Amino acid sequence: MDSKSQFLDVIIIGTGVGGLSAAKTYLEVEPTADILLLEKRKTIGGVWADENCYDGLKTNNLLGTYEFTDFPMDEKYGLKSDSHIPGSVLHTYLTDFAIHFDIQRRIQFQTHVHEITKMDKGWKITAEVPGTVDGPTTTMEYQCNKLIVSSGLASTPNPVSIPGKEIFGKPILNHGQLKEEGRRVAEDPSVKSVTIIGASKTGYDTVQLMASHGKQVDWIIRESGGGPVWMSPPWVNMGPFRVMLEHLATMRFFSWFSPCIWGNYDGFGWIRALLHGTWLGRLIVHHFWEKIRQDTIRGNRYREDPALALLEPYESLFWSARVGVLNYPGNIHDYLTSGQVKITKKDISSLSENGTVHLSDGSKFHTDALVAITGWNLAPTVKYMPAGIERELGIPCNILEGTEASLWETIDNEAEKEILSRFPYLAKQPKQVIPYKQKVSPYRLYRGIASPELTARNDHSIVYIKMVHSTSNMIIAETQALWAYAYLNNKLDIDRGQVYQNTALTSRYGKLRYPCGFSSWYPEFVYDAIPYADMLLKDLGVQNKRKRTWTKEIFQGYTIHDYKGINQEWMRSNLSS
Repeated sequence: MDSKSQFLDVIIIGTGVGGLSAAKTYLEVEPTADILLLEKRKTIGGVWADENCYDGLKTNNLLGTYEFTDFPMDEKYGLKSDSHIPGSVLHTYLTDFAIHFDIQRRIQFQTHVHEITKMDKGWKITAEVPGTVDGPTTTMEYQCNKLIVSSGLASTPNPVSIPGKEIFGKPILNHGQLKEEGRRVAEDPSVKSVTIIGASKTGYDTVQLMASHGKQVDWIIRESGGGPVWMSPPWVNMGPFRVMLEHLATMRFFSWFSPCIWGNYDGFGWIRALLHGTWLGRLIVHHFWEKIRQDTIRGNRYREDPALALLEPYESLFWSARVGVLNYPGNIHDYLTSGQVKITKKDISSLSENGTVHLSDGSKFHTDALVAITGWNLAPTVKYMPAGIERELGIPCNILEGTEASLWETIDNEAEKEILSRFPYLAKQPKQVIPYKQKVSPYRLYRGIASPELTARNDHSIVYIKMVHSTSNMIIAETQALWAYAYLNNKLDIDRGQVYQNTALTSRYGKLRYPCGFSSWYPEFVYDAIPYADMLLKDLGVQNKRKRTWTKEIFQGYTIHDYKGINQEWMRSNLSS
């Protein structure tokens, strides 16, 4: 091949948590593997790349729970116990991880993949790479036998599309511009007021950023939007015990109260059948979640202080994967009760000259800057070839038409009937669901990782890692990485006759389980991450119950460290001579 072509055994697209975990696992199992990682940014980390680490950005997770099993975040990072991890520190940690496990030298940065082509054997990737200093970019072609895509869901922010933005005359940013442009707005003494649109966790972060710099903030929660997210302190009370929130979400006892299609993989199917298959059990489940909802409302004083009332989410925490942790210095609500931050629940109809914001009721106000939390574009930025292969792969594409749509409609309907027969509570959908629309089909991946069509054809040449939303990112990344290795190397026993049905169960389950989230388009595992990991480990033949006692197994939250050694356990069983 010429200098603009390269052939490798394995290519990984993306160097976020998923891509790094996939590389580390692959090299641990197969140290001589020929691996190249392609990264469009200048630095490692995906959402934690240096370019994305705006002032004040921190993990929702506390120290000790957002790290890899074989690379603890020790005292050299200067963090105190039970503290949230600043984005800049996590970026440094991920870079250190890549260097330690010999991944860094295998990464090619500033490589923009724009086409992926299925070959008779393997894949061809076409990308633009930097040329010489001040020179033009170069088109490179890479070929590989196995392709791991870990480009993430939170990769491409939607643009701000409010009418009149061209004549606004003031800075307009989306949430992908908070690192540089956001800092400049926050530190600019001439900017006295900032308008922020959106009450997602990033919206909260942006309010904290601007208010902590003394700005007067108009916080717009759109009437036509999905409303605020559920926010909680990092520690919560569970009966007489004080529990870390992320441990609560990964506690087996807690997971039993979530109607989960993978739930029986944990071996406690009889308990789930009692809770979700009987009227008394469903009544207990309902009151369990209502108790959590009311405790959160009281803890955040949504109904006690008029300044906070509009921050109360529309529906029960049960129905939403849109959750966040109050990981700010001090109490962010003090900015609202003091009047420095004012919430308005109206749509913005347009913008006009001199920083004028026009609301849907005809009122208007002036602002010195506007930041919109625009969400993420789920449509692939990469072109797949041959045309239409996205549908075979199970990744978003233009809404399905014709016979293939009919095929999925039939399988989806069967899956929905099965889900509702097991979990009748899900038939009582909430009144107000996410109103957003996507012009693309949902992710339809077997086990949330593999193409159902290629899997059914016994073509194990491509996987997708961490194309899910969860608060248990590290657990999912490491278990998916091992499953992906086994899959790519044909070391899984897969019932190919059930692949489509299992894929449809995952897709329809998300739509029914989290209608106040984004599960209509991609998997969200907030309360179901441990059963999901159980399923992957069962496929691999690795022990999924990893606590030392039954009491801990049921009532102690799982962390990434409980999964330490899974790669070696699998290797002992599957790679012995």
